Amino acid sequence: MRCGAVKRLIAFTLFALVLLACPLHAAAAWYDGIYLWSGLAVVISAAFLGLAYMAARLFELQMLDAWVKVELSELVTSLLIAVFCVSMIAIVNNASQFLTGDTGATDITAVAQGFLRNGVYADGQALYMKLAEAYFHVSRVASFAYTAGASIAVASISYSSAPGSGISPLLSELGQGMDTVSNFMLLAASQSAFLDFFRNAAVVMLPVGIFLRCFSLTRKVGGVVLAAVIAAAVIYPASFMLSREIYAYYRTGGVVPPAAPKATSLVGQTSLINVAASSNPPAANLICSPYMQRFVQSPLPFLGGEMGWWIVICVPICLLTIGGFGACMGTCGKVIFTMFYIIKSSFPIIIYLSVLMPFANQIGSTSALIAGYYEPLASHALPAVAQYTVLSLVVFFIPLIIAMSTLRNFAIMFGGEPQLYGLSKLV
Repeated sequence: MRCGAVKRLIAFTLFALVLLACPLHAAAAWYDGIYLWSGLAVVISAAFLGLAYMAARLFELQMLDAWVKVELSELVTSLLIAVFCVSMIAIVNNASQFLTGDTGATDITAVAQGFLRNGVYADGQALYMKLAEAYFHVSRVASFAYTAGASIAVASISYSSAPGSGISPLLSELGQGMDTVSNFMLLAASQSAFLDFFRNAAVVMLPVGIFLRCFSLTRKVGGVVLAAVIAAAVIYPASFMLSREIYAYYRTGGVVPPAAPKATSLVGQTSLINVAASSNPPAANLICSPYMQRFVQSPLPFLGGEMGWWIVICVPICLLTIGGFGACMGTCGKVIFTMFYIIKSSFPIIIYLSVLMPFANQIGSTSALIAGYYEPLASHALPAVAQYTVLSLVVFFIPLIIAMSTLRNFAIMFGGEPQLYGLSKLV
């Protein structure tokens, strides 16, 4: 009798701890209801065993009575596991402020999401914008081309050049780098979404695991479910604190803010991705000037350039002549056509020799292209993308490996079967 009374006292105490855990740890808002549902799962399991015990007494079923006694001891074990799980959730959440140094942190999942959002994702976004800016300037210089020509009667001479076309292969490399960074930004966002999923699923799966753990037919499955809840909702987000320390060290090269990060670190390399700024050719405003367009079109654009100028200039002059209007228009037309042709043909040559050729020689020189574009991308953009890739993989794999390993260990500790669902092989 004493042994039975002690068991009942232990069961009552554990059950009370489960119910009292909610007001004791009310600061963890996302766990609202998880303690009550866990206690309810124990109550339902105890009620089921109570009904089975009453049936065994009523119908004098000794096998059922023996089964109830065995399951009752497992119910006490399940209560102990429930208290352990609830306490572990509350302790880890309350300890998050010590793990992070943030005195206001009360949710380990929110802390892990903050690291992913403000650390991994934000650094990827900064790197992506630097690569996008470099892509804009490189594409602008690589696509710059000009053609200068002149016509003499039936003969014409022209010259075409694209001085920056040699850096066009950099565009594909920059595009691949931007794709890589965006993929790992998506990975960080996916991890944050999974943290939300695990946090919300724990509210349902913890009581389900407790209920399944109370009965012999579902005990192994229940143990695995409980282990999965602890591994996913507690161990997995807590493991991001280790990833955060590793990431923070290589992010700045071991320098603690507000000191400037090392030049070889991720932040340092990202800040040094500065290619030469591209600009419009110096003669762009002149070539595209509305005044030049009006000259080519003439005041009468529906007639064409030389014809318009011929009518506008020669008609008023020839009207002043008496009896020689036709001859005047012919002579004046030859002069207007010749002048228009000379101005129109010599303009590209003058612009090319005075403005475009020096500009092309400046941006198209080998030293300018290497110093302005190849060097910043090879020395800083490539290492930055490589560092971000490796650090993102570290942030992804460390919590996953720790969570899967503890899942197997907790499954064994809770009476589950680690061979279920290939957990051992997966680990």
